[in-house]
Amino acid sequence: MCYFFPLLSLLAWIGGRYADGIMIWLSFLTLGIWGILALNALQMIVQLFTRHRRKAWLPLLAILLHTDYLLAVWQPSFPGRNTLPEGAQPLTVVTYNTTHFFWDRQQTMQEAAAYIRRLQPDVVCMQEAPDASYYQMDSIRMAFDYVAYRYISGRTDHLPMMISSRYPLRAVRTLFFKNSVNLAMVADVCMPHDTVRVFCNHLETTSVNQYRGQIQAASKPWLFRLKAGAKLILQMKENFRKRAAQADYIAEEIRRSPYPVVVCGDFNDTPASYTYHRMKGALTDGFRDAGKGYQYTFRQLKRIWRIDYIFYSDELKGISYDSPDTPYSDHKMVVWRGYTK
Repeated sequence: MCYFFPLLSLLAWIGGRYADGIMIWLSFLTLGIWGILALNALQMIVQLFTRHRRKAWLPLLAILLHTDYLLAVWQPSFPGRNTLPEGAQPLTVVTYNTTHFFWDRQQTMQEAAAYIRRLQPDVVCMQEAPDASYYQMDSIRMAFDYVAYRYISGRTDHLPMMISSRYPLRAVRTLFFKNSVNLAMVADVCMPHDTVRVFCNHLETTSVNQYRGQIQAASKPWLFRLKAGAKLILQMKENFRKRAAQADYIAEEIRRSPYPVVVCGDFNDTPASYTYHRMKGALTDGFRDAGKGYQYTFRQLKRIWRIDYIFYSDELKGISYDSPDTPYSDHKMVVWRGYTK
């Protein structure tokens, strides 16, 4: 028993870095990383007061193994941590899974657009963007008229996505993922003195919401709920595989970029996951660079999941990284302020 929880920690670490073949099953452990770390902490405390105290280093090592994860969800606050150098080109990026600005059976676009306007963003990336299914296209254009350049993904068989910018957008492309309604968009943002390539991503969903109602339906027979749970596990395993392939695809696109990059969006996976590590690669996690406190971006499921991100190249530097808890979607927007070096 002394080795069980540390072993789970090791397997979760492996699951966050390898996704080939049978390794994909280890991805489930990355979703339970908080529980695994808590159990290792409890084991360490218990062992310190028993005859197994000499083995207390093992759960401690299991916790330290996930230092990168812990720093990706919590950062200490340092006054004056980052400042804008004189003469630097400032840049503000907002990424937001908007749930079409139709949340809790309420249309929220006008309030959300006014809130984002006050942030004075240079680039706004939206996943599950508002579209003609929920709003008139003229009302969408008017709501976001403070950003002069705008591209919306055109195919109706995929979830809508939008990139908006106060600077001209060039070489805009939409990347459609195989066997998926999810997608990514790529655009070159032409600022006065620099060009930055922006990747707006919406990776494969977890499918938890699709089956949650069936699993929690107290009026249904236990066998029905059990079958729904089994279907969810198999679907999640398939979606782990899809996200891994999508992350590999985007990582190769990032590698080929001739410009510094900003990579943002809804990755539908945690900082312990293969998706996070593959998408991030050698890039900087904006929260680790300029954030503070505890970070989560999904407002449901106990508010413990950070699944929306902004990463960037070494040519950029963060000043602040915030995720305001606004009521316009089931996700929180992410707001990064920084500059090009």
